[in-house]
Amino acid sequence: MKYIANISLLGILTFILGLIIIPIIKNIAIQFNLVDKPNYRKIHANPVPLVGGISIVIVFLPMLMLSGNFIFVFSKYLPILTAAILLLIVGVIDDKHDINAKYKLIIQLILAAIVALSGTRITSFFGFLGYNEINIYIQYFITIIVITGVVNAFNLMDGVDGLVGSLSFVGFAMFLIAAIYYKDKELMTVSMLIMGALLSFLRFNLSRKHKIFMGDSGSLFLGFILVSLGINLLEKENLAEQHTYAYPFLILVAFFSIPVLDSIRVYLGRIKNGDSPFKADKSHLHHILLSIGLTHKRISLFVILMCLGLFFAGFGLTSYFSTTIVVLFLIALFFIILRFLLMLSSLKYWKKTLKQMEEEE
Repeated sequence: MKYIANISLLGILTFILGLIIIPIIKNIAIQFNLVDKPNYRKIHANPVPLVGGISIVIVFLPMLMLSGNFIFVFSKYLPILTAAILLLIVGVIDDKHDINAKYKLIIQLILAAIVALSGTRITSFFGFLGYNEINIYIQYFITIIVITGVVNAFNLMDGVDGLVGSLSFVGFAMFLIAAIYYKDKELMTVSMLIMGALLSFLRFNLSRKHKIFMGDSGSLFLGFILVSLGINLLEKENLAEQHTYAYPFLILVAFFSIPVLDSIRVYLGRIKNGDSPFKADKSHLHHILLSIGLTHKRISLFVILMCLGLFFAGFGLTSYFSTTIVVLFLIALFFIILRFLLMLSSLKYWKKTLKQMEEEE
């Protein structure tokens, strides 16, 4: 309990440090023209600094040094933290100069491979489709694909204010609960400090006068570190001996199901229409929620509640059904909710169209 109290205090100090440092970083970003400029796909009317990811890391790292546990954290998570920070740098360059999507994908695959080679791998499917332990070569392949896929899916979620930041906060809160349960001080430290940094980011991201954006640097960093830490958590010794539905496995499935399933849906839709899967459009979940009329804050709240709903639905079914049935149920539930949202969006569109036609008459 004493360690939890100490790390909670550090989390609060991280939040305060963020409030102090972010305005400085914001001004520097404006001088270097590291801003998101308005265009036909953007909702904002003025350039906004893309410093969310930079601010989170700049606030997180020094507080980690002061935690008293940083040596153990670095020794345990050095490959993950290093790869995540390298991806952050790639994201900053992309925010500034727009790196070709193919080059970004290659870099993500290489960094995912580094994490997999360091020992953070998916070694079991926990009974999904009847599989438990999997072949070592398949472990590497699946881990690299999962990390890369989740990072890109998470990046695509960054379309409205507060969404990626608040969703990441929920993810690290889930990790924090798991860390407390398993008495994992290293994961507890990382989760609490990043949560504090995320809160300071959200303070500005949701502001009208002092707004900053997450940027590709932030969404790539957060997506990478979340999925890598999740995979690492799966490999805890006491879980590896169990071939049943694990709590951390449920966290990963429930938390990442929304960005992953939504990105798969969008990619397939673009391919079906004869377009490149990487072509930007307005078909993502947050765009659908915008078309219904929800504000940015309400969209973030809706997605968080949806994520928690999937988690608790899965958690309630684990005692009665197999892993395969639970995962398939969560996938079906996602698409049922999505179909309902698309129906509401369509109704609003036709209502607006009919109103315009009546006014023209």
